[in-house]
Amino acid sequence: MEAFSVGKRYHVPCKARSMVLIFAWMAPLLLNSLQVVASFTHHCSRQWPTRKRRNPKGSGVECFQTGESSSDDSNNYFRHLVSQFQGDFDNYHQVLRDRHHALTPAEGGGHEHIHCTLVPCPQSAVSKKQHHQKDQWILAAFYFNGNPRQIFRFRMYKLVSPKDDDNNNNKIDDERVRMKLHTLSPGLEKQLRQYSDQPCTWWREAYAVWLNSTNEGENESVDLRSNKWNTFHSEGIQRLVSPLIGCDVLWDPQWDPKKHTYLNVDEYNDTSSSSCSPPTSLSNYSNDEGYHATMEAGSKGAIVDSISLIPGKRILIKDELSLWKNEFWINDRGYDPDAVAEEGVEVDESRNGVGIMPFVYGNRRGIPYKLERVSCISTKDTNDGGDEMYSLPLLLERTVSKQELAWTLGEAYREQAVYESKLLAVEKALLHSNS
Repeated sequence: MEAFSVGKRYHVPCKARSMVLIFAWMAPLLLNSLQVVASFTHHCSRQWPTRKRRNPKGSGVECFQTGESSSDDSNNYFRHLVSQFQGDFDNYHQVLRDRHHALTPAEGGGHEHIHCTLVPCPQSAVSKKQHHQKDQWILAAFYFNGNPRQIFRFRMYKLVSPKDDDNNNNKIDDERVRMKLHTLSPGLEKQLRQYSDQPCTWWREAYAVWLNSTNEGENESVDLRSNKWNTFHSEGIQRLVSPLIGCDVLWDPQWDPKKHTYLNVDEYNDTSSSSCSPPTSLSNYSNDEGYHATMEAGSKGAIVDSISLIPGKRILIKDELSLWKNEFWINDRGYDPDAVAEEGVEVDESRNGVGIMPFVYGNRRGIPYKLERVSCISTKDTNDGGDEMYSLPLLLERTVSKQELAWTLGEAYREQAVYESKLLAVEKALLHSNS
């Protein structure tokens, strides 16, 4: 159809003129009807208010794109959680505050400087069009001192939609999202460590490790590669990891505040604000705005065989998590369940399931690691009009959201002098507190 242009004159047929007259006559009636409907709707909305749910206010901003929204509350909770459980988080500002209060790691009651990177598995554009997403795989890495070369833990998480959780005992109204924890195969972890400062390539490397294990290359058609990626997502990933039995975590929209008492704790037991304390955005959120999770095993925790910290040693794990739009709190503690008292008597475990078990890791005062969001990791738009976009897995890109902590992402985001000055600031803070 030819577009109308300014300055041109067109002949309007008689029939068309009649339709215009009829519409002009009916317009006031239609407007009056719409006003009546609007008034009735406004009245009804005041008479029958909808039930307010405890969904996070900040979840409307989705860094990582998921499937289409639905009217299913449990699926929407899952989607929103997945959209936020990604990117980089770092607790540098917490460490500075600790040192200003003369708190050092371990027995000193302070926190180590840790960084968490969460990289969601990208989906093909075809799978992204599916209205229901069953699960989301996430590669996770934790490292010390803002240095990706100091990774002390790799994990693979699998978030499972409530509708597809085989462990919910057929509870149709169960909205909790199960997160399954896995360790990586030695081959996969070795490969990822070579690209420790390039997390957006990790899934490409994981895919390559799986292809090599199947003795197949990538010299095939686009459709065949797409089928292989779908197979990798549905079957291949599971072959590259080992589950941590008994360590499942449940994200619960109806979370129990008694299980997250750390949310209302003044970690420094004072209200004074030191002029040398660093700026921070921590604790700017209401608890109801966040996502909160506990271990399915409950307060007693779960015992696993350590792989990364002390190979061959058993560790009792206890963990609670809280996630907001721009913060991630991790209250992860590890204890030695095999410790023996000096006189050869086994350690008393009656006190909250821990007793006097010695710490292996975690904060001795029960204060979570309070990490601030540094970046978002999202799917990269590679649609250049070709058909290949609709068959291949989407790429990922990292977008810095807190520039003052970008230096914690690795050498590509900082000068060496800047890095050294940041670490020196921590030492100076401790010296100042002791002077």
